[in-house]
Amino acid sequence: MTNISDLTPSYADSASFRKARFSWMMFDWACSPISALHTTFVFAVYFTTVVMPEGGSFAWSQMTAATALLIGITAPFIGRLADNTGQLKPFLFVCLLGASLATAGLWFVTPDNSAIWLALCLSSLSIFTIETAFIFYNAMLSSLAQPHKQGRLSGTAWGLGYIGAILSLVLVLVFLILPDTPLFGLEKATSEPVRATMVFAGLWAFIFGLPLFFFVRTPPAQPPSEPFFAQMLQTIRTAQKIPYLMRFLVARMLFNDGLITLFAFGGIFAARIFGFSQTEILIFAIGLNLTAGIGAYCGGMITDKLGVPKTIRLSLWGLIVIGIICISAPTKEVFWISGLSLGLFIGPCQSASRVWVSLVAPEEDRASLFGLLMMSGKLTSFFGPLFYGWLVLASGTDRIGMLIVPLLLGAGLVLMPRRLTPPTDS
Repeated sequence: MTNISDLTPSYADSASFRKARFSWMMFDWACSPISALHTTFVFAVYFTTVVMPEGGSFAWSQMTAATALLIGITAPFIGRLADNTGQLKPFLFVCLLGASLATAGLWFVTPDNSAIWLALCLSSLSIFTIETAFIFYNAMLSSLAQPHKQGRLSGTAWGLGYIGAILSLVLVLVFLILPDTPLFGLEKATSEPVRATMVFAGLWAFIFGLPLFFFVRTPPAQPPSEPFFAQMLQTIRTAQKIPYLMRFLVARMLFNDGLITLFAFGGIFAARIFGFSQTEILIFAIGLNLTAGIGAYCGGMITDKLGVPKTIRLSLWGLIVIGIICISAPTKEVFWISGLSLGLFIGPCQSASRVWVSLVAPEEDRASLFGLLMMSGKLTSFFGPLFYGWLVLASGTDRIGMLIVPLLLGAGLVLMPRRLTPPTDS
């Protein structure tokens, strides 16, 4: 991948380069409604409360776990393939198109048991493709900002993603969920307004994701000099040589499992424990994305100022303390306050993680190492959803299931390195 230092001054200061940076950031804006409307606040709740009210939380957790495991297994191979071919944008386009079509296809999930398998299969495809897209997307970061400014660019992009989620949630709420007669005369009796949000999310992702493909430069291909699997082993050896990287990847493997579980079951938890209606969940989602957007933007500046490790550690402490308050909240009001406060710490934790790899990855292995980053976030991410489902099944309450989140965050905090590189001798 081309580094920003390799670019000519005329291009680095040009309108074309500014368009490239903005269109790159807009990809976060494009993809965030799929996560917000599909896996967290709308479709996941619809599936577990309407399509499959008995055992829906368990089925959804197992689908989420299986998909995460598949992503974790394939991510390093996909990243290595991208480095070999230099075809980041074609691979990214296939993932974007697949995610958009799979998400929009959830329109056909009617509110009855006959649609259970369709819902699970399309949801799995949507999650797999949208998550895989970020291997190629994140690998472009170093070509768009100098090292001391990558935190701000990453944080701003993540913040734009949350703003996109907020706007999409507001539009869905105003035009589809709240009106007695929803847009286009959709029938509430057959859950058409809720199902239409998936078509909306798919179209949103595809339309706003397109500018990146016109303005961001693609890297040159790097023909392989050895067999593919030998290159995979070399990628692992490269990661082992980078100070603290392997420890960071293990720590991220743990705390990201906690975040994935939080995202996957946050809306379900609110609906089942506090009786949130679909409207209340959407309003809560708007507020959470607002605080998360503020946290991501401010976190980007904090990352450039304090460094990546300290930013992540501070974020994890905030998530653990407030998360415990949220899970044990005795009233809906306490849950509202603590739940919205979580957002301030979610964005910085996620944004700083991709900056870590962008700062230390060699140019020729950048997509491959982002594949390892994806693997660290997914290979064991079945653990959180899996145990959430089993704990709910054993205890009969989602409160006990959600306890897996602070446990995983705490384990990641314990293993998190305190610095990016070894101290230098003075």
